[in-house]
Amino acid sequence: MESIRNRFRTFSLWLTLTLVVTACGEQEQKTPEPVSRPVKLFTVGETASPRTLRFPGSVSAVQQSEMAFEVSGRIIEMPVTEGDRVEAGTVLARLDPRDYESERDRARAERNAARADFNRYDKAYQADAVTAQQLDMARRALEVAEAGLQRANKAVEDTVMQAPFSGRVARKLVEDFANVQAKQPVMILQSDNALEMKVNIPEADWVGHKPVTSAAEIEQDADIRVVLSSLPDRAIPARITAFSTSADPITRTFEVTVGFEPPKDLSVSPGMTGHVAYTPAPEAAPAGLSIPAQAVVAAPDKSPYVWLFDSAAGTVTKRAVEVGELTGDSIQVISGLETGDRIAVSGVHTMSEGFPVHALED
Repeated sequence: MESIRNRFRTFSLWLTLTLVVTACGEQEQKTPEPVSRPVKLFTVGETASPRTLRFPGSVSAVQQSEMAFEVSGRIIEMPVTEGDRVEAGTVLARLDPRDYESERDRARAERNAARADFNRYDKAYQADAVTAQQLDMARRALEVAEAGLQRANKAVEDTVMQAPFSGRVARKLVEDFANVQAKQPVMILQSDNALEMKVNIPEADWVGHKPVTSAAEIEQDADIRVVLSSLPDRAIPARITAFSTSADPITRTFEVTVGFEPPKDLSVSPGMTGHVAYTPAPEAAPAGLSIPAQAVVAAPDKSPYVWLFDSAAGTVTKRAVEVGELTGDSIQVISGLETGDRIAVSGVHTMSEGFPVHALED
């Protein structure tokens, strides 16, 4: 009986060892080979592509006015329609002027009567027939009458609405022959020879620019374009015309206004959507080679290195470098690299010596 038990224990031990060895073998077989990873490469000596920032916005007119009469009345003429282009001084609408003309005539008669009274009092004062106080009262009456006539004349003039600037009638807000109140918007007039787009700039993009006292001082060597959503392949040159120096308390962004002239072959109208594309001007780089700062990795001892790409083997190798001044998104390389070397600029913190990689296709 004891012999059977010993045999059974020996068999169990053998079976256990067999299973362990088999499992280890399967585990070794399942160990995957490193797969080549796509990475972005940079050729040393080439100029790094400048970063282009994009900010969404909508087109608006540089000048826009809700046209309204200064007096109340009934519209008797509106010779323009929506979409018409008008020059400065063009008559846009007229009110019935008869009531205001009657008031003007009455004010003129009162002025004439007050002037005649003042002339009589003045002659009488010269003859010591009236007092200075009576002459002053006649003078004040004349001044009041003249002021009344000026108001009446202005009221008659206000029955005619004229375009304050050249532009286009964007919308009519009332019907022809309607009765309108003073200050009630009648139509919207927009300039069409110059447009603008307002965009919001995040703090991170705003803080890197040097301060200026006005938009006129902003250097226009940067590439600024307006791109419409309906024409993504057509960039329209633009320039900064105004900016806010106070951040929005909710979004923490700064409003910047970009002005542009619409191309002659396009019908660009206020309300269209798009974005402002901004490519900062390249800064003066220090002497020597310059590489993207994101390609440099710090070793445990704080020494900098990069991953040098071996095109023949399809792997990367650690290369120690000596770096200099940081300029924008680039950093100067004093030693360790030569013109033509290709280095990895993405995934650099997860690579190891001899790791297989290949160029990431744009």
